[in-house]
Amino acid sequence: MAKKNYYKMLGVSRTASPEEISAAKNRLAKKYHPDANMKNGIDTTRKMQQILEAYRILSDPKKRASYDRKVFGKPSAGTDRNFDLFNLHNMEETAPITGTPFVNYWRAADSLYDITLESEQLFKEKNKKQAADRLSDLSSQALRYAITLREAEIPEKYWLPPIMDWLLFTWYKNRNLPVSYLLKVYDDYSKKELSGFKRVKLQKELLHFQYSLKRLVSYT
Repeated sequence: MAKKNYYKMLGVSRTASPEEISAAKNRLAKKYHPDANMKNGIDTTRKMQQILEAYRILSDPKKRASYDRKVFGKPSAGTDRNFDLFNLHNMEETAPITGTPFVNYWRAADSLYDITLESEQLFKEKNKKQAADRLSDLSSQALRYAITLREAEIPEKYWLPPIMDWLLFTWYKNRNLPVSYLLKVYDDYSKKELSGFKRVKLQKELLHFQYSLKRLVSYT
């Protein structure tokens, strides 16, 4: 099944700013609101639901980044990323941990981040009983992904999508690089190229992610 193109639903480009996304939603909502069309015998409820669904994803920076990675293989413009991920989602996986291409570690981190985001919403659900089964399943998945990354000797501080994307791109250019060297290269890059503001921003995101991940994996 083809992925929904939320940008197309709102009629905006992938480089659209939050203000442009909000304006597009308001413009379309005015046009397709069921109350405005019912008098003409036209039911636009489904169209309105699609508009609101697209807006909920694209107006949230984390959800938008996650959506872009899944659908387009790279984050939207405006992030710190400026390279293509070469459709690495489609590369073949290898079963053994030893000698596994770095792309598999990237997949593990990417999936771990996404399910951690999903868990944050589930913990907010008023119907705790309904969310319990899903949280239990996500907790088991998170633990497996975390173990994969730890066995690869990739510390938690590298598990954020922007960092793992950078490491993946570097690995892709030279697939013989060991993980330990990749991490060292990133540390050097971070110290020399990232501004203090960007490092602080990453640190804040990391702390939030670590808190959410800890709560998820300890869920019973």
